[in-house]
Amino acid sequence: MKYLLTFTLILFAFIPLSAQTAAQVVDPPAPSEAELRRQSFDKVWNTINERHYDPTFGGVDWKKMREIYAPKAVAADTRAEFHAVLRRMLGELKLSHFGIFPRDIDSVNRLKTSGNIGVEIKMLGQPVVYRVDPGSPAAAAGLKPGYMIAKIDGKTTVEVLRAVEDSFAGRKLTLGIQQLLRERTILSLLGGTPGTPVKVEAIDEKNQVRSFEILRRAFAGEMSQALGNFPAQEVVFESRMLASGVGYLRFNMWVIPQGQKVRRAVREFAGAKGIIIDLRGNPGGIGGLAPGVAGLLVNERTSLGSMNMRNSEQKFIVYPQAEPYLGKIVILTDYGTGSTSEVFASGMQEIGRAKIVGETTAGAVLPSVFDTLPTGVIFQYAISDYRSPKNILIEGRGVVPDVEVVQTRDALMEGHDMPLEAAEKILLNQN
Repeated sequence: MKYLLTFTLILFAFIPLSAQTAAQVVDPPAPSEAELRRQSFDKVWNTINERHYDPTFGGVDWKKMREIYAPKAVAADTRAEFHAVLRRMLGELKLSHFGIFPRDIDSVNRLKTSGNIGVEIKMLGQPVVYRVDPGSPAAAAGLKPGYMIAKIDGKTTVEVLRAVEDSFAGRKLTLGIQQLLRERTILSLLGGTPGTPVKVEAIDEKNQVRSFEILRRAFAGEMSQALGNFPAQEVVFESRMLASGVGYLRFNMWVIPQGQKVRRAVREFAGAKGIIIDLRGNPGGIGGLAPGVAGLLVNERTSLGSMNMRNSEQKFIVYPQAEPYLGKIVILTDYGTGSTSEVFASGMQEIGRAKIVGETTAGAVLPSVFDTLPTGVIFQYAISDYRSPKNILIEGRGVVPDVEVVQTRDALMEGHDMPLEAAEKILLNQN
């Protein structure tokens, strides 16, 4: 398929569509670089002009943008500079889910062989180790939750974040997206070629600086299938029954393999006192999966909200599935909860089916599609806005929790997941 509708904060590489065998015996001459750039610029500008869900472009004079940026595109010395011009033009819309991204031909192999040390990072004022995978290189080295990252390969976190901080200038980014970009920058530097070392200086529970040299490992878990220009993704899923009798599940992204995993977990939690769905750090994915998961948790037809395009509207209709779980639900959110996760969280909150605990979400929730430009990069653009069941525009606002609970570094070092513990108490205290 040419397009795939997604609600995803894009922070990764892409793979190409499968090549098709040419029917001609003799290929026509390849277009010149100038022609490829002209076609690419026209495709971006025309697509927004014709398909942007808001005919006023949010108050932006889109015709004027062509006058401003077309000469800059022609004057670009390199293809990279040309693509940067396209990004700046799209940035004038000041919305999420519009972008130009490199196409990584070997992205599947890169994901399978990219190295990591087995940690998750959260921005708690400073980058802090949030979770350490059991048996990971980080665990073996002694890195623990709550440790604050001070340096990576000799550079302070202030230094390594300077470029991303500078990129915020002139951009309309929510605090959540800014935090997520900082977090992903730190994680990208901790990652690298498997078997290579990364030197980390971290501040421990005694506020003393400790040094670690950790060998990166290859990702050996399950991968989702690539769908069109939407790339294969790592599949991370966890479910367990807490000692209190409350079910807990979390997953890292809305991709096809997660559907069956969530279904199985919900069925196993049939007798649970409640279920906690942890969407912290989940940036979204395939939009159509959200109503399917919601269908496991309702007993009547409902909606998670609507997509409003230039000339039409489409609702996220939820159809109840056989033997749904009708107990209490709490959804955990934070600044990294984006896109499809926001559709699910806001919808479940407003139909009265779940309480939201944690932090306000990213506020980046526009249905989008991916296409390929003649210059070979991926072009992502939104085709509609998203409004919650109560007609609230979530883009730029985020989903506001019913109960705000902010994780602290001190709590992490003491082994406490404050939002999770608050969610558990809420479920156990409800009648």
